[in-house]
Amino acid sequence: MTSVFGLNSSGDNNYFNSLSGVNSSKKSSAADSSIFSGMLSGASVLGDYSMIQSGAYKKLLTAYYGREKSGTASETDKKEMINLNTANADASSLNASINKLMGTAVTEENRDTIKENIKSLVENYNSVIDSASEVDNTSVLRQALWMTQGTSANSSTLTDIGLTVGENNKLVFDEEKFANADLAVMKSLFTGTGSFMGRLASRSSQIASAAMNALTGSSGSTYNSSAGYTGVNSKSIIDTLT
Repeated sequence: MTSVFGLNSSGDNNYFNSLSGVNSSKKSSAADSSIFSGMLSGASVLGDYSMIQSGAYKKLLTAYYGREKSGTASETDKKEMINLNTANADASSLNASINKLMGTAVTEENRDTIKENIKSLVENYNSVIDSASEVDNTSVLRQALWMTQGTSANSSTLTDIGLTVGENNKLVFDEEKFANADLAVMKSLFTGTGSFMGRLASRSSQIASAAMNALTGSSGSTYNSSAGYTGVNSKSIIDTLT
């Protein structure tokens, strides 16, 4: 049975292994009694068919009744907060590099500047894939998956300017091919909100927002892919990291 995202019901993280090459066999997060009681009070959450269909609720019960020492859950949650913070920072850096590239006029005189901007973008793009793959939050994973799908859909045109989708869906930049790339192709990729870069900017912003929502709990009472709770004492955990 597949979930609402078209994923294998064995777990949302499984599909993301193909993005980063990371074997995410993460332990399920345990929840304490007060948190579990709070989740049960949200009838709308338990009534969300999509979450039940994806198996998240079953994982929650399994994690709750099979939890180990309370300190284990705290450490697991702390690690998840660190991962979410990293994913937010990487996605924000990617968004900034995209905006810098789009703000550079596509002219022959600016070719070297554009090349350096693309190199920075590629580095940040690949960092997002790495950091997002470490997160146990469905919203972050889903946005990152859509990002790679959008890039793959434009791979033929991207190849014309020296950008290819390599191993684990990471971008590879061929500077020699870029040196002879058609400026008209670059303009079509870099100009306007409807261009590839415009859509990529929107997606990177959504990844950053999803990670921040999970950190602050503003996304509401939701279960993540390993039966954890996205709003678990996020403020106190973040405070301990600073």
